[in-house]
Amino acid sequence: MANRFFTLLIVPEKTSNVRKIVVPSWLAKGLALSLALFVLIATVMLLDYWYVMSQIGENKQLRMENRRLRQQVQVFKNKVATIEDTMERVKTFATRLKVITNIEDRGNLLQSLNGKLPDSATNIGENASSRVRPLAAPASAETPSPSGATAAAAETPEDLQLRREYEELDERFSLLNRESLFAEQTLQDLYELLADQKAFLAALPTRKPAVGYFTNGFGIRRSPFGGRVKMHEGLDIANRPGTTIKAPADGVVNFASSKAGYGLTLILDHGYGLETWYAHTQKILVSKGQKIRRGDSVAQLGNSGRSTGPHLHYEVRVNGYPVDPLSYILEN
Repeated sequence: MANRFFTLLIVPEKTSNVRKIVVPSWLAKGLALSLALFVLIATVMLLDYWYVMSQIGENKQLRMENRRLRQQVQVFKNKVATIEDTMERVKTFATRLKVITNIEDRGNLLQSLNGKLPDSATNIGENASSRVRPLAAPASAETPSPSGATAAAAETPEDLQLRREYEELDERFSLLNRESLFAEQTLQDLYELLADQKAFLAALPTRKPAVGYFTNGFGIRRSPFGGRVKMHEGLDIANRPGTTIKAPADGVVNFASSKAGYGLTLILDHGYGLETWYAHTQKILVSKGQKIRRGDSVAQLGNSGRSTGPHLHYEVRVNGYPVDPLSYILEN
């Protein structure tokens, strides 16, 4: 049979008055259950308090991270502004070069590369997320409510400002990326054009091939052999035998042997359809196939072939047709 009452005896230490308290069983069970419930609630509140305190510490760290990111964003903004100024100077310089060199317009470059341009994150050198992290993340961290519960907090004005600055930086990086590709293509075209022009200028026979005085020029004259009127296809430069003959331009030795009427003859191929001929030489100093630079010694003035005296017969031919060498020589 279940107990209906519980008796609690209180025995004092120095007196004999024993007190007896009779407690109904339902009350004792209720008190025990209440005590257990109290312990459970206290444990839950303690754990919740620990969790809230940890969240407060984490939120403090996130706010510090936000301030650090804000400083980094400002630094990046200054760097981007510097790069933009540099790009403006590069674009101005490229435009001037285009005007000087008369290069074709590359205005449709971006349209032709549409869909193929990398974004700013892949063109900076490392992933942009490792350099400027998304600034909205800290704002979505959980913050404790007054009751101890946690809930997602709305973005603060500082977080919204950081988000806008990050999006502005990303857009400026993308724009700089496209402008840098455009400038790179323009400068590449300019380089190729100027390199070709440099090679063309190096191939022009602008120097006198030998020191001496002109005895006969380009044009119709009376031949010293027979007195007939005929075309003189070159320029005669008279001097002592053995006078050094120098290449007036860069080229390759195309012929180095005797030729009927011309005697010991040297022919240099300068490219672009240009050739220079050196006739009546005494000695050739180069061999066929050898590359020549402007100013190199290539032969010695002589009197070989049909010649009336020591001189150099110098011809310039364009696509096989003789032209006046004086139209190329820039020296007085």
